[in-house]
Amino acid sequence: MIIDAHTHLYAEEVITNPVKFARKQKEDHWLQLVKPVKGKALQSWADRTEMLSQMKSDGVDRVILQGWYWENPDTCILQNDWYATWIQQDPQNFIGFMSIHSEIKDPLDELKRRQDQGFLGIGECHPWLQGRSPKDKVWFECMEFASQAGWPVTFHVTEPVGHDYPGRVPTPLDDFLWLAQEIPNLKIILAHAGGLFPFYELNPKIRSDLQNVYYDLAACPLLYDAKLYRKLIDVVGCQKILWGTDYPLRIFPKTQKRADFCSFKDFLLQETKLTENEAHAIFGGTLLSILP
Repeated sequence: MIIDAHTHLYAEEVITNPVKFARKQKEDHWLQLVKPVKGKALQSWADRTEMLSQMKSDGVDRVILQGWYWENPDTCILQNDWYATWIQQDPQNFIGFMSIHSEIKDPLDELKRRQDQGFLGIGECHPWLQGRSPKDKVWFECMEFASQAGWPVTFHVTEPVGHDYPGRVPTPLDDFLWLAQEIPNLKIILAHAGGLFPFYELNPKIRSDLQNVYYDLAACPLLYDAKLYRKLIDVVGCQKILWGTDYPLRIFPKTQKRADFCSFKDFLLQETKLTENEAHAIFGGTLLSILP
């Protein structure tokens, strides 16, 4: 079974007019990313029907629908409502991760409600963009809930040293280490190769604290040389790496007019020369093993 660990899906109102949606919801940061003032947008759009069709044609069985780190807590609830409908309609294809914000009224109640609706995780999270950190009381309580529920939590991660781009907001790597140490049973997924955080696992004093930390590959073709993938496997092992595309982002902008799944799947297989066991783990085996 092939599973994409990191995708996004939006309602028709967003796809039809993202600018109107962003202004209505007061989501300036998200708009800056999908409609940058300078440069060509990497964002493409796909509704539920198109996404399912693309999955079928590209040989992808299931996807994680990652939420977003919205600035407005009401937008988090709105996206959770969309996902609740879609995972109910297509439970064999869609796995829902919910959006969270510390200023949601009764965030623990929101977590319990979404658990009852079939959600299996939290993400994509970026508490720093929302003016918080995992160390804040409400965020920490949400992470404890996830740990007790067996839910993975996906965090957006930016590399500490790298190119600047519109909307870049730091995600301190020390906070991830702290969280892994404070809640050792929490399944933490650090997106975008963890901003190269996995290479800190070469330090044996740190590695023992990161046994439940995983790394997805979403958008990595935009960020790193192809040599990255084999180096990641050599450092942390294939059992800690999750294939994800960041669909419907165009992560191969020179060749993609619209986003797909097969471009990155085929690229990873060809460039990294994965063994059968490595491919099994990276393309879904590990992810299935950490879902509740």
